[in-house]
Formats: sequence, structure tokens, C-alpha cells
Amino acid sequence: MQVVRRDGTKTGFNISKIRAVVNWACDGLDVNSLELESSFTARFREGMTTNQIQNNLIDGALSLCDFENPDWRYVAGRLKMWGLKKDIFVTRGYGYSTTEKDFITTYPAWVSAQLLTHSYDHRLSEYSMEDLTEAGSWINPELDKDYDYAGAVMLTDRYLLKYELPQEAFLTCALLLALPEEKENRLSFAKKVYDAISQRKISLATPILANLRVPNGSLTSCFIVAMDDNLESIYREITNTARISKQGGGVGVNVSSIRATGSKVMGKDNASGGVIPWIKLLNDTAIAVNQGSKRSGAVTVGIDSWHLDLPEFLEMQTESGDPRRKAFDIFPQVIVSDEFMNRVQNNQEWTFVDPYEVKTKLGYDLPKLWGEGFNVAYGQIELSLDKIITKYKKVNAKDLFKSIMRSQ
Repeated sequence: MQVVRRDGTKTGFNISKIRAVVNWACDGLDVNSLELESSFTARFREGMTTNQIQNNLIDGALSLCDFENPDWRYVAGRLKMWGLKKDIFVTRGYGYSTTEKDFITTYPAWVSAQLLTHSYDHRLSEYSMEDLTEAGSWINPELDKDYDYAGAVMLTDRYLLKYELPQEAFLTCALLLALPEEKENRLSFAKKVYDAISQRKISLATPILANLRVPNGSLTSCFIVAMDDNLESIYREITNTARISKQGGGVGVNVSSIRATGSKVMGKDNASGGVIPWIKLLNDTAIAVNQGSKRSGAVTVGIDSWHLDLPEFLEMQTESGDPRRKAFDIFPQVIVSDEFMNRVQNNQEWTFVDPYEVKTKLGYDLPKLWGEGFNVAYGQIELSLDKIITKYKKVNAKDLFKSIMRSQ
């Protein structure tokens, strides 16, 4: 019986090769390799591909994984990594006889090829071929065995470049991170960084691991923006959110300054739609502008606990209610003060107010206040209820906190 290899050629079926791969994947783990062999469900047939055999082994390992036998997820992860290496060996024309050591020595040539195709940042060319040869000797492929299946899938599908292996990615990141060092110290610094990354003593943020080694990649992970209470600011920050997301960043957006539902707009009563319509635009932006095709945009939206629209904000991701005022793809957050938590603890009342009315009538820009300054302003606002401040609502602070926790 013949099986089809990754390069399209055929070879005789050899069960001992499958057994060798299974034993390698199970080595050192608390599993029985015979269980995986017996779980092989595919019918061996003429023309079966080696990819089909590998995928069946992965499915078998995952099916054996449970609470009592968690190590099977590492077996599946090793098989995933093994398949990746075989695919890349064939793509690069190394052939099936290539060993890990043979592969390591090709790192400098691989870097050069990447530079020619503009896949790697051009700054790698600041290293000599001798430097790259030494760096390539640090690569330890055995460390790829430490990933479970979920980690292997995430690493290969989200972070690696086309035809790139994990240790190459980590080494290239280390070399680029070392560039600001003095020339005589670069390699020793890069070695320390590579060892730390590859041994998972440190974890690189998504934009760094995904973007550091590609041209013009953004290296910043997280951004914070705040919308002021006007159309220009709102749409400017939505645009900024889209641009940040495009480059792989996550965005925290504060909407506490936006006037509440039913507030005045251009002197007209009950004209404002509140914060929810703008949050919905942020929600759709997170969907539309993904993070460099790596994942959906990550947008968290924060609102202060005193904002009059907070109750509707807490219902924003429930299934009931007007679907036009729902936002299921952002990550909601409630910004709380010490004063609020004190009232929760003491089972006291809490007051929702409209930031627009507070600012226009009392002059307090409430979202920008914190600590004692907030306490003083909030106390003055509550003393002004009915006399000056007319748009408000009182609730029990502990009940509100329970609502927040239910929403979470």
C-alpha cells in the first residue's frame, strides 16, 4: 500500500514510522502510547496522505484528554508542531532526511531569503552572517515539545509568519530587541532574551510577537482614549480606535463624558440618545477592523458608576430588549470610586447623574475628577438635587453592585 507524502510523492506504508512518531509525542508524559495507537480510527487505504494520518493522531490524542488524563493535550500539541516542521522542511526543499541540526545551520540563509522577500524587518541586516550563524546555533527545537494543543494552534495560526518555525520567531525577536545595545554586547544580550522567551520565562505581548520582526509593525499593545461630549471628538476617537486595531492594538475607551439619554442637544429637551449608540459604533468597528487579520479588534468601553446611562449599559449584552441598543463584541467595564464602594459597604444610596447637566450647571467635569476632589464635587451635586440638578436617579449602592456583578 502506498501513502502520499507532503511533497506529493508516494512511499510504501510503514506502520513502524507511525509508531515512532507516537512514541516520540508521548515520551516523558503520563500517557500510554498504545492507547493512542488503538484510537486510530481512519481506515488505512491506498493513497492516504501523511497529513490525514497526522490529523487522525491529533484527534485521537484530544479524544483521550480529560480531567484525569490532561497530558494528552501535550501529545496533541507535539503532533501539531511535528506536522508544522515537516510541512516547512518540504516547502524549503530540505527533503525528508533533514535533521533538526541540519535545519538549525540554515538559519542565516533563511534570514537572507526573508530579507530579500521583505518578510523580516530590514534591521536584521545590521547583523553579520557570522553573527546570524552563531545565533542560529542557539536554537533548541526540543522546547517546542512544551506546548499543549491550544498553545500550539494559537502560536502557529496567529503569530508565525508563513514558512516560519517557532524558535526562528523567538530568535528573530530576540535579535531585534537587542539592536539598541552596544555592538559588542548585542549577541550576549540577544542570547539571554532568546533563552527567556523560548523557555517561557517571559511572555511577549501580541503586537511584539506578531509585529516586531515584520516591516513597520506596531509594537504597542494597549491604548486608552476618551470621548468628549461632541461629535468631532466622538468620531475622531472611533477613527483612532479603528487605526489602533488595524495595527494590532487593544483599545480602552472612556465614554463617561458623553451626555446621558434624554439630555438636551442644541437646546432641545430629550434629544440625546445617550452613550449606547456610540458604543454600538465602537462595537461594529471592533468587528470591521481586525487586528492585522490575526484576531478581532479588542475594545473595552468604560463608564463611571455615577453615569445616568449605567443601568442600560449593564443590560447592553443581554438577549432581551431593543437589538439596536446592544453591543456584544466590546468588553464593558464600570469605573468605580472609593466613595461608591464605601456606600456599597454601608448599604447607602447612590445617585446617577447626567455629566452634561452637571458640567453646564455646576461646572464640574466629573469624569476627570478622582479621590478627594471627586468626593467634594459629588457631595455638592447631591446637595443640588432638585434645586439645580433635575436629571438624576437614586438607587441602593449595594443593589447596584449586585447588578454589576450579575452583568459580569
